[in-house]
Amino acid sequence: MEEKKEKKMSLQEWSMHYRQIIILLVSCMVALGIYGLANINKNEFPDFTIRQGIVVAVYPGVTAQEMEEQVTKPLEKYIFTYKEVKKEKTISYSKDGLCIIQMELNDELTDKDGFWSKFKHGVQGFKNELPDGVLAIQVNDDFGDTSALLLAMESKDKTYRELNDYMNTLIDSLRMIPSVGKMTVFGLQHDQISIYLNSDKLSHYGISYLTIAQQLRGKGFVTTAGRIKNDGYKSPIYVDHALNKIYDVENTVIYTDDAGNTVRLKDVATVKREYPKMTSYITSNGTKCLLLSVEIKKGQDVSKMGAEINEKLAHFKQDIPNDIQLTTITDQAKVVDDSIENFLHELLIAITTVILVVVLIMPVRVAMVAAGTMPITIFISLGTFYMFGIELT
Repeated sequence: MEEKKEKKMSLQEWSMHYRQIIILLVSCMVALGIYGLANINKNEFPDFTIRQGIVVAVYPGVTAQEMEEQVTKPLEKYIFTYKEVKKEKTISYSKDGLCIIQMELNDELTDKDGFWSKFKHGVQGFKNELPDGVLAIQVNDDFGDTSALLLAMESKDKTYRELNDYMNTLIDSLRMIPSVGKMTVFGLQHDQISIYLNSDKLSHYGISYLTIAQQLRGKGFVTTAGRIKNDGYKSPIYVDHALNKIYDVENTVIYTDDAGNTVRLKDVATVKREYPKMTSYITSNGTKCLLLSVEIKKGQDVSKMGAEINEKLAHFKQDIPNDIQLTTITDQAKVVDDSIENFLHELLIAITTVILVVVLIMPVRVAMVAAGTMPITIFISLGTFYMFGIELT
């Protein structure tokens, strides 16, 4: 007699027959999910690729039509030499002395950072082919980065220079954290050395303000901000880093006659270090402040970064004076941690509710199995996310 062929077990039958193996596999996957929940990269927003950029050219003194012909069209032609650029998505605007070109890259481009680096280098070389009056061409492609932490450093007694010194110390400390990316300070007001000319003394020595401006420019002063000021005239002026002390500025020789007599700046002017009149500033709790924006590096865990930053801040606060306050404006790490805590809390409530409802209509064992599928499914999904490097957002 022929032996009867052994009946092939179905997947369900095999699972029931070897249930110890199934229980072991499920337990391992749930354990991986629990481990992944603690170690998976967490972020408030998912990473996405921004393919847009803006090119701005400045050419003072020309009309919009001249800007169009001399700068915008040549710059557009150069931009279109790059095959990575979508021509149909490129839009240009020409204004008096200003050109703005909006660009968009092809969807299939993978290394956008490499392209922008190459493009910025090429644009600076192309600037030599434009009219000499074009002051600058600026390329901006930094639209996708968001701040993970905003800190306000405020004080009623400290100057902006003193606050900036403490802020630089804080930045140097936070820079040691591997997950911290770009840090930007907002609200800083630069002090300046102001020179107030005395008209009577200028007349006595026969010196004009133009002579002083020319002499100061030759001594390392930069005439793009600040001012030379008298009752009827204001001329912009700033002091370069080489001359940053009141004494050095006051003793700058501005005129020498044939007999060897010299006139120093302090002889015809009053020199002061002061802050210019502020047109915009930042306050926190009604007090002047500096604002620090901290960004996270791509692929890093914002929760871990937040914990490391808080540890650094705790040590930093012990070393600063009592009249300096640190205030957290926004904290992405705290938002993410609160969201995860709320998720676990809601999960526990859901499981408890399912058990109570099912127990009323089914036996206890059936209710426990039905309720147990929820956390098992969720933690297996988290474990899968962790294995494939998917962020939890």
